Amino acid sequence: MAKVAILVPYPDMRDMIHPLITQYQHISVMCVEYVKTEDIGERAYQLKQQGCELIVARGFQAMIVKRCVDLPLEEIRITAQELGCLILELRKEIPQEVPKIALIGFTNLFSDTSQFNELFHIDLSLYLVNNNEEMLSAVEQAAQDGMNAVIGGRIVCEKASVMGIKSKFLSSGEESLRNALGAAERACYAIDLVKRNSAEMDAMLKYTFSGIMQVNRTGTILRVNRAMFNLLEHPPSEILGKDIMEIIPKLDRKLLDAALYESKEAYAFLLDIHHKTVIVNIAPIEVNEAAEGAILTFQEGKRIIEMDSELRRELYQRGFVAKSFFDTIICESKETLASVNLAKRISKYSAPVLLLGEMGCGKDIMAQCIHNESMVKNNAFIALDCSAWTTETLDTMLFGNYYSTKKDMPPSMAELAQDGTLYLSHVEALSLEMQYKLFCLIQGKFMHNASNRPSLANVRIIVSTNFNLVVKVEKGEFRSDLYYALSVLNLELLPLRRRREDILGWTDFYLNQWQQQYNRYVHLTQGARHFMESYDWPGNLSQINSLCERIVLLAEKRNVDEVFVRKHLEQVTPKVLQGTEKVVLFQDKKAVQITELLRKHGGNRAKVAEELGVSKTTLWRYIKKYDILSDYSY
Repeated sequence: MAKVAILVPYPDMRDMIHPLITQYQHISVMCVEYVKTEDIGERAYQLKQQGCELIVARGFQAMIVKRCVDLPLEEIRITAQELGCLILELRKEIPQEVPKIALIGFTNLFSDTSQFNELFHIDLSLYLVNNNEEMLSAVEQAAQDGMNAVIGGRIVCEKASVMGIKSKFLSSGEESLRNALGAAERACYAIDLVKRNSAEMDAMLKYTFSGIMQVNRTGTILRVNRAMFNLLEHPPSEILGKDIMEIIPKLDRKLLDAALYESKEAYAFLLDIHHKTVIVNIAPIEVNEAAEGAILTFQEGKRIIEMDSELRRELYQRGFVAKSFFDTIICESKETLASVNLAKRISKYSAPVLLLGEMGCGKDIMAQCIHNESMVKNNAFIALDCSAWTTETLDTMLFGNYYSTKKDMPPSMAELAQDGTLYLSHVEALSLEMQYKLFCLIQGKFMHNASNRPSLANVRIIVSTNFNLVVKVEKGEFRSDLYYALSVLNLELLPLRRRREDILGWTDFYLNQWQQQYNRYVHLTQGARHFMESYDWPGNLSQINSLCERIVLLAEKRNVDEVFVRKHLEQVTPKVLQGTEKVVLFQDKKAVQITELLRKHGGNRAKVAEELGVSKTTLWRYIKKYDILSDYSY
């Protein structure tokens, strides 16, 4: 049971409490003491040090206790019945029909008196004070206000007697003491419940091997179990009471705030804590449908192994490094934003990733971003285009030479990617034999070509393709076991024509890149930017990048208009006219239509204009706009 100390300002109150206390079986009484007001603060502090869990006190002493110790406090208040009895006694002693009575004391001493004037036919005035010195002034003020009598404590009555004013001593009777003890018993029951729940929680935390942490609404750490102390490698004194972001700076603050302010759960995201992969869950603690804090659980995974700094430097010099980050990806469209958010989620896991999408839509960039957001971001990022090499060369690059041992040859690509990421673009180009070796690599087994036994491997695999691998599986050109292993986490990147909001962002990105490299600066007119945004970009980002470099290099003036952009786009993406071998240097559908009609009608503009349903003047403007300089435009 909760330990209770009862402190009173008068000896007679102590004597009244002793026979009453035995009736309250759920109160464990440490002491019932008469304490002088000047000693109350020090005594309360001593009791707290001795294990006291609740204090019962009255008036000014209760106010001092509240300021000195952070313990639950039950205050002894004068009941309305006890105060009413004193008033009735004064009514008999005062001859006035409506006597004026002053009630002087501390705010925490009285119950409600708002109906007393009507009930007792008196004029009652309250004089509320904050300390004993104000008591004397209150008595003097009551005298000046014409009060016939005063009710108050010992100081009030003594002062009133000197001034010749009737007074009644405000003593706590049995009723007020019973009320206070009843409230204390209920508080003790609540304290016992909390202690029991806390003990159960402590036992659970102590014998749970996962790390568990409790934070309040502001993110302050309230409770941490032993497993969590071990994981953080800090003693309790350096963790409890600190802000969680100070202790775990890599924690995503947005996820924590979503739990604390929106009651949203964060499920199974990964975190790097002292080079250990840790699976984290955040669950809000809800009270009356509002979050009052959160419980975080931490499940330790495998240790993150970082490569030697010298090897990292060597790989960086050889270009085996991921240079793109999620912060650099243009996310103006909701489709791209959704893809990036999904990519960030899957980045933390070691499972293979399959990137799908058309040529040039940014699969290489996304692979680099995923690596740089992963737990192995400080290790190697080995990228290889499977379509760029012969089968034999590719097999040797990936898995070593058949005719040499590992000691005789430099490490293969799969070996260089150990504890890092191996990114294979155009994965569909792998032979069935290499597909099997890649499947084994995903399973944690490295099949070196010069060895008859596999070795252990720890490589994150990311692959990309612009083919439908399901069709290749059905044709027997791609292993089904490898396809399913790669499809655990897949991400489709949409072509630019399906996320047009991103086009101008990428245009500015590549223009800035080439402008800085060549120290030449250009400005696209509004018409040029509109053309860029409305174009379909069959080559996606690769095509935009190429055109932006061409614009920076060949622009003859700073302001680049639509005609210049269109002309140079057509020159880098020529089109063969249907039914001929003639190459035309434009891509716009209207331009192609006009050229084909000019060929059809032998260059007769009148007939072309008639078939298009436009005037000859409008046709001429089209020819000028699209810069159609063929043998037919006469």
